[in-house]
Amino acid sequence: MSLLIGTGIIFAFIIALASVHFIPPKRVHVITFLGTTPIAKLETGVHFTIPRPFAVTSAVIPVDVVAEKVQVQIKSQDNLVFELPATLQFQVTDAMRFAFERDQPVAQMTNLVVAALRSAASQMEFQEIYDDKITIQQEVEATVSEHLESFGIRIVDLVIDDPELPHSTQAALNNIREAEWGRRAAEHEADATRVRMVGEARAEAESTLLKAKAIAGFRMEIAEGNAASIAVMQGKIGVRWVENVIGEGETAQKVKTPVYVDRSGNPVSPPEMDLPAEVILDFFKVLDSNETIRDASKNESGLIMMPLPGGNNRMGSNISDWVAAQEASKRMSG
Repeated sequence: MSLLIGTGIIFAFIIALASVHFIPPKRVHVITFLGTTPIAKLETGVHFTIPRPFAVTSAVIPVDVVAEKVQVQIKSQDNLVFELPATLQFQVTDAMRFAFERDQPVAQMTNLVVAALRSAASQMEFQEIYDDKITIQQEVEATVSEHLESFGIRIVDLVIDDPELPHSTQAALNNIREAEWGRRAAEHEADATRVRMVGEARAEAESTLLKAKAIAGFRMEIAEGNAASIAVMQGKIGVRWVENVIGEGETAQKVKTPVYVDRSGNPVSPPEMDLPAEVILDFFKVLDSNETIRDASKNESGLIMMPLPGGNNRMGSNISDWVAAQEASKRMSG
């Protein structure tokens, strides 16, 4: 009797041991009855089923994220042929379907992704593919996601790398790009030169205008001073020199400025000249001649030629000619 009980205990232990399944992490075991009919899908942990050999582990499915690299030959819309490398990251979501619905599901999934990738990229030009790989990725995922559900698979990510051109094609494209960059650089340089020239011309115009205004003001001051001088020479007004301080601090300077007075000594403005315009113009011509003679006389080896009084070469009135001659004689003798 005790032998029978002991045998029963050993047999029960063997049956229990044959019924236990230890499933490691990130794995799913698909259990079938005698290797034909699926009866259980066991995830990570300890599980009990009908004992072996009735329960058979027909498939061990990894459920972590798996990466599959593909190399797809593409002909772009601008007729460039190149390789487009991509990495497909996927995960099994339904181990039963993955194990029994499809034969070689990973290979079928890869073929679907490659076909969708080639279809999406062939509708774009090479530079668009290079610049906008996210659009291709989204289009491929939208195309194959529904099909992959029947495989028991989902796409985690599709990473598309830069296109790989043949060396000869890459060299030709580099030459084209260098030429294009050279053209753009030349255009930018031309634009910069044009802007600089316009700026310089505008600055020159403004500078010339300011100089003209300054010269006009300077001439106005000279004209007013000459008019007052003529009035003094004619005895219409007198002049008194007054010392004034211009500026402040270290830059202050003492200068003498004329104050015009009448015969009683009262300040007065110079009267308007009643001389003919020709006489006034002649007077200024003589002043210009005097300036020229003064500048020329600084050169010791210089030769000064002046028109003689009388004749047809008349410069200025008789008075101004005489004054100019006297002044020139003084400067030259000095």
